[in-house]
Amino acid sequence: MKVLFYTSLLFFCFHLSAQTPKPSEGYQWVVNEKFSDEFNGSKIDAKKWYDRSPYWVNGRPPATLRAYSVSVKDGNLQIKNSVLEGDSIYNIAGGAVASVARDAHYGYYESRIKASSISMSSTFWLKNKRIKNGCVTEQQELDIVEIVGQQKRAGDFRTTMKSNAHFIDTPCDGKEKYISAPGPGAKIKPPANEAYHVYGRWWVDATTLHFYLDGKFVYTINPSTAIREDPFYRPMYMHLVTETYNWETPPTPEELADDSRNTTYYDWVRAYTLEPVD
Repeated sequence: MKVLFYTSLLFFCFHLSAQTPKPSEGYQWVVNEKFSDEFNGSKIDAKKWYDRSPYWVNGRPPATLRAYSVSVKDGNLQIKNSVLEGDSIYNIAGGAVASVARDAHYGYYESRIKASSISMSSTFWLKNKRIKNGCVTEQQELDIVEIVGQQKRAGDFRTTMKSNAHFIDTPCDGKEKYISAPGPGAKIKPPANEAYHVYGRWWVDATTLHFYLDGKFVYTINPSTAIREDPFYRPMYMHLVTETYNWETPPTPEELADDSRNTTYYDWVRAYTLEPVD
């Protein structure tokens, strides 16, 4: 059951601060409202979120992204996956909620998530748009967590926290390449589809990313500086997404029709910035 917030300002502030890592000396964590939501209403807050991402409209076949997959109820943002008919490329409807704001930068980001129990992802990540410098283009992506609640073929995305930092570089020859820095992983107990867990990341600076699972530090990623001395220097938008992967077998129509397993639940998402102590 969702913890009841706002019973008092003191309790609310204490609860929030308990989720964050120890701040740098002389600084305190301050809530970044543009990327924070308790999802306690009856519909998505259109001032904060798109119910279908304008940054990644179609998704990866065989699943595409649909606004009707997204709802807010029972104290959660819910993304319900389902069968999609009448499309020659896509036959599954997933979902991608995206932040309206695109200036997420250094700070702490976390979400309390219960994954679906089908072979589609339940994810929480930040990304930015491509920019061009001369004939070179670049784009960055920071994956706080990628989960798959039912493993059919590859990897262990059900009981291991998976994180990554991608620098997407397209040099003048036009051959796009990913420079990735995956995290070593951390064990999720109980499995991600059986219980809610809090997944967090402290984006310290352009080359330092600390990751947290259920409020505990688990690992650090230091992205390569081969392309830039400051690879993750640009602000980003936020994504909460369910999708199919090209390395995993998609769910069956029967699995997609099972309401006991076809939905990812986001209890809340919170963001904080470091500000000097007065």
